[in-house]
Amino acid sequence: MARPERGILWQSFGSPEGPDDVWPFLQNVTRGRGVPEARLRLVADQYLATGGSSPLNALNRDLIRRLGDSLGERGVELPIYFGNRNWHPYLADTVDEMARDGIQEALIIPSSAYSSYSGCRQYREDLIGCQVTFDTQTLKPFSQHPLFMAAEASVVASYLATRPPIDASTTAIFATAHSIPTATADSCDYQRQLGSVCEVLRALLPSDAPIELAYQSRSGDPRTPWLTPDIADAIHASFEANPNLRRVIVIPIGFISDHQEVLYDLDILARNAAQSHGLGFDRLPTVGGTSEFIEMLTELVLVWNSGGDPNSEIPGAEHLCHDGCCLSGAPPIPTSR
Repeated sequence: MARPERGILWQSFGSPEGPDDVWPFLQNVTRGRGVPEARLRLVADQYLATGGSSPLNALNRDLIRRLGDSLGERGVELPIYFGNRNWHPYLADTVDEMARDGIQEALIIPSSAYSSYSGCRQYREDLIGCQVTFDTQTLKPFSQHPLFMAAEASVVASYLATRPPIDASTTAIFATAHSIPTATADSCDYQRQLGSVCEVLRALLPSDAPIELAYQSRSGDPRTPWLTPDIADAIHASFEANPNLRRVIVIPIGFISDHQEVLYDLDILARNAAQSHGLGFDRLPTVGGTSEFIEMLTELVLVWNSGGDPNSEIPGAEHLCHDGCCLSGAPPIPTSR
């Protein structure tokens, strides 16, 4: 059998898959950042509170399987590789495997929909650090793609179809995303992209039931300003402003999969904040489980496989991923190639 010359690389963050993985994983994530051991112990305890692992790797494998099945249904057979920044399978090992397999061209799909340093630029820097020997094209942040918007809308529509009508006078609705440093936010389209998704979701809700964008999962030096409000703080503030509040709805638009930051920061911390006021709490699923999400990825891969530019299918992508965007504060590594 002839070896494939084209393939796909699914690039992600990585996650521990058992209690023994948690500590070395956290050391990988924080290496060189000066994070105190006491802080790492606290985060390790958070992993143990949700079973001693994160489902992110397993969820990525499922997305890879579903994408492969979808491509196969259209008569396209492409190998899909999986490489992580912080845990097995490590990106460098996967890139070496692709080279050994004879891959000449690859489409890189970072598992993040939005512009930011850790969600976009750092993935490009990781790839450059691997000294890739084959041609690559990286998919740009795809949150503005019509099918991504449709995927987010389908999550909300499915929820609304199974619940009583929303009473805006007693319900607070939040869309959440990972907080990032404000200095990083100033150099990327993160907030604008999140706002565009919120506008799509607003159209599905009663006009008097606004969605508030809140943030979660901040980390790093507490002296560094990050995007606010934190979701728990926003829940407390909503109850203080409206003592008639009875229910909180949280839509995690900033995440593709129900991984650790959803399971702990929302299902435990945000839920606890709501329940401290006697409020009901509903957390909606992330978009990775929708058919629209896989349809979007399939369409983008098909464009690439036919010789086109998949990024031309993403509205506004021409303005993304230049050398001056999504900066971390450190001297930038050129990535626009």
